[in-house]
Amino acid sequence: MSTIAISPRSANTSYYNPDAYAANYTEPIPAQTVPETDPCQAPAHLRRALDNIFHRSAVYRTEHRAIIEISHAVARAVFEIVAGYRTVNQLAFVMEPSCIAKLRRRALLETASYTLEPLPGTAHGQIISLHLDRCLSGSWECTVILGFKYRVRAVALKIEPWHGRWQVTDMELI
Repeated sequence: MSTIAISPRSANTSYYNPDAYAANYTEPIPAQTVPETDPCQAPAHLRRALDNIFHRSAVYRTEHRAIIEISHAVARAVFEIVAGYRTVNQLAFVMEPSCIAKLRRRALLETASYTLEPLPGTAHGQIISLHLDRCLSGSWECTVILGFKYRVRAVALKIEPWHGRWQVTDMELI
């Protein structure tokens, strides 16, 4: 009887080349280009396989990163506007006029009972979760939950491409 020793394969070995089976073979990516400091990154050979299976492209990743940055910034700014720390006009470059009007009405309702200074603990919330869904039309639906000192609030955003940039076309505060 013989024994078989099984050892894990790494992307650095010469006998393992997942790109050799791809139909659109380009240049092999060296393993050194993947940063070793990020614990969330999959190994290079698994990431390439997953990208081929799920048809992920580099454009999708940059678009996803841009949507995360926009939704993160806009969600915090929306609640700072509602709390009275910002003016509504600061989001005019990234929101449609209908969203600006809706946000202005909501800010007037919520800040009507405030005194000269906004209430402590109403701004600078910490983002607890951020969920993104891509629609078939190319737009993104984002849900952001923020935790403040005394309460938790959520905002839902619809972000669509508009003349080469992203614009918030719908917004709901919860």
